[in-house]
Amino acid sequence: MSYREPSLWDKAKMGLIMGGSVGACLGCLIGFYSTMKFGPGPRGYLGTIGQYALGSGASFGFFMMIGSCIRTDEDLSLGADDRAALRAQMNRYRWTGSAATQTTPVAFYFAKAAKKGSSSEK
Repeated sequence: MSYREPSLWDKAKMGLIMGGSVGACLGCLIGFYSTMKFGPGPRGYLGTIGQYALGSGASFGFFMMIGSCIRTDEDLSLGADDRAALRAQMNRYRWTGSAATQTTPVAFYFAKAAKKGSSSEK
């Protein structure tokens, strides 16, 4: 089974759904508090709380979607040979024994990045 990184569109949908659900929950709480403090108004209890929930969910979901798109980064800094070496190291770590004797894939990546950084500083 291979792992495929979520696309930008998948991450945008995930941010919208997560932000919308959190915003709707907060909107329900704020709407409930508002109706208890100031009364339901002309729309009634359910209409007022629903309006708060939809407004808060839509705005928070929109900003969460934008934020998740901004945070999406593609690792283009590694060359093809570095990616091949990292993939080989990950496969070797996955299929051979104990973690104590192996260099983890993350440590391998950072060691490779440190070598690049130290050679470019000179």
